[in-house]
Amino acid sequence: MAENTPDADRGTVELDGVSKRYGHRHVLRRISLRIPQGEFLVLLGHNGAGKTTLLRIMATQVSPTKGRIRLFGRDPESEGITARRRIGLVTHESFLYPELTVLENLQFYGHFYPVAESKYREMLEILELQPYAGLRAGSLSFGLRRRVDMARALLHDPDLVLLDEPFAGLDERTAHLLGEYLDSLKETGITLAMTSHSPKRAVLTCDRAITLENGSIVQDLRYAA
Repeated sequence: MAENTPDADRGTVELDGVSKRYGHRHVLRRISLRIPQGEFLVLLGHNGAGKTTLLRIMATQVSPTKGRIRLFGRDPESEGITARRRIGLVTHESFLYPELTVLENLQFYGHFYPVAESKYREMLEILELQPYAGLRAGSLSFGLRRRVDMARALLHDPDLVLLDEPFAGLDERTAHLLGEYLDSLKETGITLAMTSHSPKRAVLTCDRAITLENGSIVQDLRYAA
């Protein structure tokens, strides 16, 4: 869960004048943003607005062209491995190994962290995956794979959870289950940022919404508790 560190009073994520350019194409333009510990944030905007690139910078997968990023009060360039171990990430691309079963996938990723054996059973139960524990990941539906990826990303009790369009393509049952689980995470004190081009369900879970347009922040709204 969220760590009680000396920098706990700082923002979990701090971006100062962050820009990203691919060749002559500007994807992000001078983004300055602070996400305090415990906040649930949704990044809104049309396709191509820069949401996924911003999330990937937060995840240390992409480096900004200009500007500075700090995670947990520290520079991820010099402490990248330490920072990444405190992050749970779910993207459009599944990180599951299709030839492994659901449980074997969780155990494989759990070996990179100090994960207790009971944690696997806990995550399977929370996300209602027990009936599928022995099935190979490659045989699962899209919605089930998304739930297993969520379990994988949260096995190690990360301090920062980053989700790229977590509700996209899900059936109503799975979307409802995922929404309920994300709501329950608020009690843990973790920080969460997700992208969405459809705000209807995302804003029910999040307490702050930032809208991007052409790589710039055009709106920053906080919702009443």
